[in-house]
Amino acid sequence: MRDCLVVIPARYASTRFPGKVLARLGGRPVVEWCYGAATKARVGPVVVATEDRRVARVVESFGGRVVLTSPNCPSGTDRVHEAARGFTSRFVINLQGDLPLICPRTIRRVAELLRRGGARIATAVVPLRDRRRAADPNVVKAALCGALARRGGCRVLYFSRSPIPYSKNGGSPRFEHLGIYGFERAALERFVRLAPSPLERAEGLEQLRALEAGLAIHAALVEDLPAAIDTPADLRRARRLLKRLNREKRPL
Repeated sequence: MRDCLVVIPARYASTRFPGKVLARLGGRPVVEWCYGAATKARVGPVVVATEDRRVARVVESFGGRVVLTSPNCPSGTDRVHEAARGFTSRFVINLQGDLPLICPRTIRRVAELLRRGGARIATAVVPLRDRRRAADPNVVKAALCGALARRGGCRVLYFSRSPIPYSKNGGSPRFEHLGIYGFERAALERFVRLAPSPLERAEGLEQLRALEAGLAIHAALVEDLPAAIDTPADLRRARRLLKRLNREKRPL
């Protein structure tokens, strides 16, 4: 099916780790790993959206499709929206360009949530069992509607950099958010017209803008190894995870 456009926002001027999308992982740039996963997912055309010609040249060198966007886009979603204007796909998937080890099946799961018609905005989460990651503000946590969590497609109640939910009796599951969003085209158009919201500013998480505006976000529960690269330390962790995957001969 070709009803989903996958846009990979790949900004060079990252605040915490400039040029991270071009950092090398297993001999390839991070953005190439993301592009490969999106292509293998086979949900529709794939394009990288970047403000920097250095990134564009690298994408073109491995045969990828690229769109140059304004350097003034205030967020990755705005960059995705700008790049998607040249396409007519019914759904738009924002796959952040710092998720090199994401599984193609996770991208397909997000597309399925949109195609079933029950979600206007979709994302993905993984179980969070590591206490250190739960306490790390760079790891985004998601609180889910508990009755639906076991079914995989569940409504997200809140996102936070804090370890949520608080578990009085120690038995409540926690989930880590992956940097992928799927939008119905109309939901994407509405989102980019919204002003940044108070909770978004407080947490530094743009997805809270959607929740504050009454836009429901549904999540697929998956089993990826989370490896978002926000800092050089994250890149080192991704390299260790890649070695582990290679030893286990797990496909990517």
